[in-house]
Amino acid sequence: MATSGTTLKAGDNLPARGKAFKTLLLEVLREESMIGLKKKATKDEANKAFIKHIANRALNIEDPNSAMLLKELITKSYPSLKPTLDKINFEFRADGTDLQKANDVLKAISTGKIPPDVGGLVMGVIKDNSVIEANTELAERIEALEKLIN
Repeated sequence: MATSGTTLKAGDNLPARGKAFKTLLLEVLREESMIGLKKKATKDEANKAFIKHIANRALNIEDPNSAMLLKELITKSYPSLKPTLDKINFEFRADGTDLQKANDVLKAISTGKIPPDVGGLVMGVIKDNSVIEANTELAERIEALEKLIN
């Protein structure tokens, strides 16, 4: 790599990086919302005070932002459940080739045994498995060739 007058080297005296935007934003929010918090409060104390402030505002029905703040508190406390698919049974040659497996999925979709979106997910898994299998086989073949050369 070419070097120039601006290339950094070990031991260079660099100016301090400064605080990240998120850190600055949190500091401003804390300063504005937590009157009475000691200057040398720990991070945990500051976080608890901030959460308490938000919770008090969220539970104040006269605060125009209370609904939004309450929703945010609930969302952060209780993440939404992710939907899951029901178990579906259809004919599938587990030991077949990737083409045979894909044909089994297409048949199941066309006969209505599985919905198209589920079929697409299964096809994606078959494709990913095929790519992994091909890459593994190629790596093994290259390794065998390198052993022959050496």
